[in-house]
Parts: sequence; C-alpha cells; structure tokens
Amino acid sequence: MDQSAARRLREERGTAIITVTVLLFTFTFGSIVYLSRDVNRVVSHRSAAQSIAFQSARAGAQQVRPGSLRDGAGGDSVELDEFAAREEAIRVGNRLFSSYGLSGAIRSSDVVVRGDTVTVTATVTDANGDASATGSVQAQSGP
Repeated sequence: MDQSAARRLREERGTAIITVTVLLFTFTFGSIVYLSRDVNRVVSHRSAAQSIAFQSARAGAQQVRPGSLRDGAGGDSVELDEFAAREEAIRVGNRLFSSYGLSGAIRSSDVVVRGDTVTVTATVTDANGDASATGSVQAQSGP
C-alpha cells in the first residue's frame, strides 16, 4: 500500500460512524413524526365519534310524546316516541358524519331507546382502525 492510499484511509476514519448516526437520527425522527400523526388521527376520530354519539342521542331524546307532558301524571318522567327518537338520532348522526367529513354511519341497531333514555353508538371507520364512542341522554321535563 502506498502512502497516498494510507493517507486516504486515515482521513476517512469515522465516516461510517457519522453516516450510521445520521441515518439513525433520520429514521428515529421519521418514526416519531409518523406515530404522532397517527395518534393524533386516532384521538381526533375518537373525539368526533363521542361528539356525534352525544349529539345524536340528544336529538333523539327531544322526541317526546306530547301527551305525556300534557297529562302531567308522570311527574318528572317523560315518555319518548321510540320510533321518532330512533329516526331523529339516525338522521342527525348521519348528517354530522357528513358535515365532519368522516366515514361512518348511524344504523338502527346503533340506537337504543329505553324509557326516557336514548343511547347511540357512533363508529368512525378509517383504514388504520375504527374509533367508537357511546353517548347516552335522558329526556327530562323542565321549567
């Protein structure tokens, strides 16, 4: 080996370590950015699902049978029109999915009406995973 080749090898000592370090930091940074974006999307979808479920249940709980309020015999209890409550919860939920620009839908099986309480389960579908939430509202008579 001549002196010029030996000098070149000495000058390049440490280049591999620097290259590996730069690549390691690059992949680590890329992974952190990807994970933070993915986690942010999941949290956002879960929050939207909670909002949609609650607002749909609220809309359904407003479908009170007028006779139950006029009679006054039930005291503070309110009777819901089960069919109207289910239909309104579905209608409002699907409109909210559309306005949020999310993929998902409220179906009849996602809405449960028991007595004076409406419970809605909303699921946001995404290629990376679904996010579900349940909202429940109890109808009450008030002043």
